[in-house]
Parts: sequence; C-alpha cells; structure tokens
Amino acid sequence: MPYGDAGFHLATALEFHDSIANGHWAAPFTWRYDVYPPLTPLVGALALFIGRTPSVPILAQNLVYVPLLALASYQIARRAYGALAGCLAVTFALGTPLVAEQFHVFMLDAPLTALVAATVWLVIESERLERVPIAAGAGAMAGLGLLSKQTFPLYVTGFILLVLARHGGWRNVRGLCAFVAAALLIAAPWYVAHAADLQEVFSDASTNVNIPPLARPALLSTANLSWYFWALANGVLFTPLLALASIGVVRTGIAAVRGREERGVAVELLGGLALAFVAITAMPHKDLRYAMPLRVCVAVRGTGWIAGMRPRLRAIAVAALTLAVAASTMGATFGVGPTYSELLPGNWLAPRGQGVMPLERFTIYANHDYMVSLPRRAGDLLGLFDELRDAGVREVSVSGTEAASEDIDFNPNGLLLFARIARLTLPPRTSSRDAFGPQVATLIHALSLGKAPPCVRLPDGSGVWIRRGDPWAPGARDYCPRFARRSYDP
Repeated sequence: MPYGDAGFHLATALEFHDSIANGHWAAPFTWRYDVYPPLTPLVGALALFIGRTPSVPILAQNLVYVPLLALASYQIARRAYGALAGCLAVTFALGTPLVAEQFHVFMLDAPLTALVAATVWLVIESERLERVPIAAGAGAMAGLGLLSKQTFPLYVTGFILLVLARHGGWRNVRGLCAFVAAALLIAAPWYVAHAADLQEVFSDASTNVNIPPLARPALLSTANLSWYFWALANGVLFTPLLALASIGVVRTGIAAVRGREERGVAVELLGGLALAFVAITAMPHKDLRYAMPLRVCVAVRGTGWIAGMRPRLRAIAVAALTLAVAASTMGATFGVGPTYSELLPGNWLAPRGQGVMPLERFTIYANHDYMVSLPRRAGDLLGLFDELRDAGVREVSVSGTEAASEDIDFNPNGLLLFARIARLTLPPRTSSRDAFGPQVATLIHALSLGKAPPCVRLPDGSGVWIRRGDPWAPGARDYCPRFARRSYDP
C-alpha cells in the first residue's frame, strides 16, 4: 500500500485519469493539485488506461524517465570526458541508492532529476545555444521540468548562466531567445493560471509547520551548511559513491584554479553543481530528496576522472565503482541485510522526522533508505476492495481500535487510493447509525477483535476485520468475501 506523498501523487494520477476518461482533457491543467505542477501525475494518468492498478503509473514513470536519465547522463559525460566516462556515468546515475529507491514509488523527484539531466545535456549539445533548434529543444525540456516541480530552476539556472558567461555564449541571442520562448510556451500557461498558488509554495517552504526540527536548521549554522553533504553521504549516494564523486570534484577544482582548460564543459558542470548546492542549502526546508537532481553533475564528476587514468589504476577505480553500485542495488532494491524495524525517513513519524537522514556519520552500506525498502507482501487490500465491490459494497468506512493510527500498510492516503481504484467511496464517517446500510462495509484495523480471525493480516501483526451495515449493532457479525462462510461470529 502506498503511503504519504507517494499515495497522494498516485491518487492525483487516478483523478486525472478519470477526468480524461470522462472527456475533461484540460482537467490536469486546471484542477488544483495541491501546489504541484501536473506533469508527473499526467504521465501516470495516461498509463492508467492500460491497467487500473498502482503499479501501472510507477512502471510508466520508469519507462519514460529511466531511459531519459540514462541517455542524458551518458551524453553529458561523453561530451566532457569521452565514451567510457559516459558508460560509467550511467552506471553511477542509476546505481545511486536514492535514485533506485525513488523509481520504486510514484514521487516527483525522480522525474525531476531526469528532466534536469536532459536539460543540461541539450544545453551542452546546443554548443552554448548557438545551434538554435537544439536550444529550442533544451527550452522545451526546461518547460517540462518546470511542469514537473517548481524547484526545477534551482538545479539548472547556475549551469546555464555559466554556459552563457564563458566563451561568449551570451552572444548567441537567437538561441537564447529560442530557449526562453520554448520554456515559456510550455510552462507559462500553468504558472499564470496558478499564480496564487506560488505564494503558498514559498509560505510552505519558509514556515515551520509540519517540518521536523532537524530539517530546518538556522541559515548560517554549521548544521545548515553541512546538511546536504550528510544527505549525499547517508541517503542520496552513500559514502563509497560520494568518495568517487569527491575525487572528481577536487581534481576539476584544482585544474580550474590552476587555469588549465578542461575538456568540454567540465568547469561549467562543476560550477553549476556548486551553485545548485548553494541554492538548496539556502532553502529553509531540508529533505534528502532535494539533493537528488544534484547527482546529474555528481555522476559526471564521479566518473570522468576515471576515464583519464592509466589502465591499471583505471581498472581498480572501475572495480570500486562496480562494487559500490552493486552494494547499493542489493540494499535499495532487494533489501539484503538485517531487518530494519524503524520507520523510514519518508514517513511523517520517522524517528528523525520526514526526509531527515542520519547526521554526522558515514553510511557505507544500508538495506533501507527513503519510504520503501525490499519488496514484501502486505495483505492485498486492493484485491479485497475489488472483492467487496463484487459482493455489492459501494462504500467503505474505516474504524481503528488499539492499532497504530499511522501505519504504512494501512494509512489514509493508501486506503483512499485503493477505494478509488476499486470504484468505491470512502467518505468521512458520521456518527449517525442511520448512515450505515448493507452497501457500507466498515474496515476495523486492530491487533485483535475477539476470537474471530481477521479477513486480512498485515505484516506488523495487526489485522483488518470487516462488518457490513452498522458495525457496532448488537449481534453484528464479521464479514470476509475470502472465507467459505462469508459472515462469521466474533
């Protein structure tokens, strides 16, 4: 069951899908999707025409954005350091633990990362915006990035300014105009229509409401200035990949200080990385996901220096990269290692707060990261909702007893999503018993409920019992469409 923002974004994709299916094609661009632009849930909405399950939008996101991220990473590194560096950059980019993990769920940051990479690549291909058609393509990609998330400019503006500043790039006025025009043509209509929402974005970014203390350090404090370094070390990359990237950053920095001209746009990539790092550090609200788009330049920095080494040292460095990526894949994708019992940082109730990774320590290996870890079975509540609808239920209500109020396998966003997929309604339940009828099924989430077995047992040991009609009426019986005797005594 999806939870948190992942469940919310999937529910939005389903809302967009149902609107489009009913002929309201403009709904994704006019409907107020909290404060977010509509591109990512629109991709999921179109995919839902193939199948009405939560996995379809997630797979569609992978099919669209993973190849784009891989292609852009290869082309950027190839232009800067050669074909071998391009291949290594793809390995680095797709092997970082947070990127791998985020493509397992339906969130905005992995698509944002791919669109940042694609925009940087096309700006490079445009030869400092001299090639006007490609510059227009880069602008179109930037427009899509703006429709993915409002923070997109933080990651590309510094790089583009450096490209324009060096070697007379600012003289390519036609290319610059084509870039800006294409970006505005795609993104401006939505931003104009939702101009009032931008104020809420800035307010949410600066307010302390719902932001854990560790995610809002004082601007000039050591904790703030070092926050995203620890995010890279303990969430986005882990220490082995961070070490490879640091070597590349130091080597490029030394070459720039000594005045040695590096190949291609290596200096602009390093400067763009530094300016993007400064931009997200200045944001009041911290979350380790916000460092994900940095890995576009980090992957190039972390592999470009390897391609220029002597054969024996290069083989050692490639082996180190391979081992680091293999380790992060085994952890982030397959969860190899001891069981992690705490809530992951993607949960509001995580020990350090949502989005806050371990601080002031270096993570070499972990089998967990953000929101999800290894695949696991969780009771198939979606299948149960489908069975309830087939049995004549049209509305579901939720009741909790002594079970946890916020559980990743039984949470409000996930329940609402599953109900909508099964074409059931899940309205707020009133206290009036007259509101219950035979078409209403109440889900009771509890650790135990008398001697009756639950209809579904969840991984944490809790269960889900079902009652039709008034669940607390005298003589009310439990109900489960999966049992031979559908109605049974408590």
